[in-house]
Order: sequence, then C-alpha cells, then structure tokens
Amino acid sequence: MSVQVEALFTSALGLQAPWEVRDVRLDVVKHRIDFAVQCSRALLDCPGCGAAAQPVHDRLSRSWRHLDFFQFEAWLHADVPRVACSACGKTTQVPVPWAREGSGFTLRFEALALTLCQGLPVRQSARMLRVRDKQLWRRIEHYVTEARRKQDMTKVQIVGIDETSLRRGQDYVTVVHDLDEKRLLFCTPGRDHKTMQAFAADLSAHGGEPTAIKHACMDMSAAYLKGVSTFLANAQVSYDRFHIVKLAGEAMRCAARNGRPRPYRCARRWASSIPSSGVQSCGRCGATRRAGAPRRSRPCIGCNVPISRARGPGA
Repeated sequence: MSVQVEALFTSALGLQAPWEVRDVRLDVVKHRIDFAVQCSRALLDCPGCGAAAQPVHDRLSRSWRHLDFFQFEAWLHADVPRVACSACGKTTQVPVPWAREGSGFTLRFEALALTLCQGLPVRQSARMLRVRDKQLWRRIEHYVTEARRKQDMTKVQIVGIDETSLRRGQDYVTVVHDLDEKRLLFCTPGRDHKTMQAFAADLSAHGGEPTAIKHACMDMSAAYLKGVSTFLANAQVSYDRFHIVKLAGEAMRCAARNGRPRPYRCARRWASSIPSSGVQSCGRCGATRRAGAPRRSRPCIGCNVPISRARGPGA
C-alpha cells in the first residue's frame, strides 16, 4: 500500500499520534481487511504513575475486531508497548485508544453490538455480526455492571413492584421500577418476600434509604406485601389497576353464576317444544314469550337477549 492509502486509513480509523496505520492487507476471497497499527514512539508516559518519557520495555501482539469496511470484515493488529517505569518500578501495558482493556472488540464495534442487542435477541445479533453470542453476553454484562455501579438511587420514593416470567415454565424474576423517573432499579430471581430484602440492600448500596420509600404499587401478592411491610416499613401500599379490574370481573361472573344466569347462555337454551298454552319458555331462566311473536324483534323478557340468537327448533 502507498503512503497516501495508509494515511487515509489512519484518518478513517480516527487514530492520532503516536498511533498510525503501518500496513493494509485486503483479502477479497475471505472478504477481510487487516490493518497493522504501530506506535512510533520509543519513550512513553507511564500508565500507572504518569511519569513522563519512560522507555518501552517490550511489545505484545494484539488483535481487535472493528466495524466492517463496506462488505469486508475489518481487524486491527498492533504490537502494544509495555513501559518499564523507573519511578514506580512497574512494567505496565499502554492502553490503546480504540478499545477498552481486555476486550477483543473495538469501542465502535461494541457500540454497534449493544445497539443491536437493545432491539434484537442476542443470538440474532450475533449472527448478523458474525460472532458468538457468548461474546456479546460478556459485553452486555460488563456495561450493565458499569451502569449499575454508577446508578444513583438517593431520590427514589415511589416504586412499582411486579414479577415476570424469565422463560417458559415457572422461572420468575422480581422487577422494581422507579415510577417517578420511569426506570428499572432492580431485578432478582424469585418472587417471595426475600426479594424485597434484596432490593432494600441494593437500594442502600446505591445511596438510597429503604425508610425513604413512601409508596409501593404492586399486585396482590401476599409475599410482596410481607416484604414491603418488613423491609420498606414507611411505604404505603396500593394495588395496580389490572388486578383490581380482574377481581371485580371475577366477582361479577361469580354473582352471575350463583344468581341471575348469564344472558348468552339463556339465549342458547330455549325449549324446543311449544307448550299447550301457546308460549315458549327459556330453558335456563324460565322466561316466556308468545309462540307467534316475531323471532328477530322480540327479546327474552327475562334476560333481554334477542331471540334471533336462540337455537333449537322451538326458537
């Protein structure tokens, strides 16, 4: 490659001195492009103590997967120097500006991978990026751990508590949200009262106070109620609308079964025979109508369902 091409890729990769592209190798058959990057200085600052102009002890060969260049899979290769510091007496590897320590991906590749994983399953994202899904899971774990370490819960006062199924079967996890900020605070396996103990401990570890929680919205779980009463002692409990409406609907259905029958069943159970009195009767509720009344216009006088929905030869 010419000097102009190497300088072009140095700029395209965003490299700055002392890092520069030394060589570019293109393999059309394998659809791959490899960039050889070098550090041109012999004296570097110590990464540990910051002492200036320390000699390079040796160099270690490393490789990183980068964003694709057009249809070509891109890789960066560099001999990363280690500095022998006379001030602190340690030999420390110099960090590279395009990747975090210990990662085999560049920062831009990791950003793309995490963006895909936000909207797609991890396995599907791995297939699109032509990597193993375990590699993506390790990156997700790293950045989630970093985000959790920096999370601030000092102002949390109103929380929402619920459980969700992790996968098919009875594998449940408990999730706790900050209802003011609309953000996830905590997630842990299980759905018993001990999950609230774990949340209280995590809340304290991130600057919050369990006694500062004023309100907890949750389902009608006895385990959650016990946990909130024990570990979030100052929180008032309210039940979410879904379970309230569900219980109200079940109560209405129970009342219909034990008392007045449900209309749609009445409409299906008209007696097939016409009594000698000249009236038809509903086989369920006992309501009657005249045998000669129009079928499509007259409802059952007991359950008020149009007779046009009734079945049977007597309808």
